[in-house]
Amino acid sequence: MVSEEELRATVERMEARLAALADPSLLEARRLYGELQAQFENDLGDSPRDVALAKSAALMVLQGLAKARERASALINIDVADLPAATKFYCQALGLTVGRRLGKTAIELVGASAAIYLLAKPAGSPATATIGQRRDYARHWTPVHLDFVVRDIDAALALARAAGAVLEGEIGKDKWGHIALMADPFGNGFCLVQFLGRGYDEVGKA
Repeated sequence: MVSEEELRATVERMEARLAALADPSLLEARRLYGELQAQFENDLGDSPRDVALAKSAALMVLQGLAKARERASALINIDVADLPAATKFYCQALGLTVGRRLGKTAIELVGASAAIYLLAKPAGSPATATIGQRRDYARHWTPVHLDFVVRDIDAALALARAAGAVLEGEIGKDKWGHIALMADPFGNGFCLVQFLGRGYDEVGKA
C-alpha cells in the first residue's frame, strides 16, 4: 500500500505541474480545484490519507483536461465601448466573475468553459488596419456568436434581461432543447441554450 507520505509527495508534484501550465482556459479548472481542496479538508480532515487520495483523483481529472486542451484551446475576446458597464452586464447576466484586470483596457471573466476577455475599444475606431470598417456598437450581425449553455432557460432568460439583454423573438424549441436568441447592450448577439435528453445527439448522426 502506498504510504501517506508518498501520496502527499505525489499530490505536491501534480499540483506543481498544474500550476506551471500557462493555458488561460484552465483558470476555471484551477479555481474549482481550489474549492475542492477546502471541501476535502473539511469533509475528510480526520484522515489525511483520504484527503491526499481525493486531491490526487481531482488532479488526475484536471491533468486529463489539460492534455485534451493541448490539441486546441480557445479564448474569447469581445470588443466593448464601456468596459465597466460590460463587466457588470456579463457578470450579472451570465454569472461570470472577474478573473484578472489586464491594465485599464481589458478584463478577464471566468466561469464559462473558456476564458472571456472584454476589450475596451472606442466606437468609431478602426476595426483592423486592412479594412475600412469601424467599430459600431449598434445591433449588428456577425457570422460568429457565443452560445451559453444553461440548466433552466426561463430562469437564465430572466436574469439576462434584468441585466440589460434583449430577447429577439420567441424561445425556439426542438428535440435537442430550447434556444433563446439574445443581444447584449453592445450590439453583440448571443444565445442561451438548454439541452434536453441527449442534447444534439437527439438529432445528430455520425
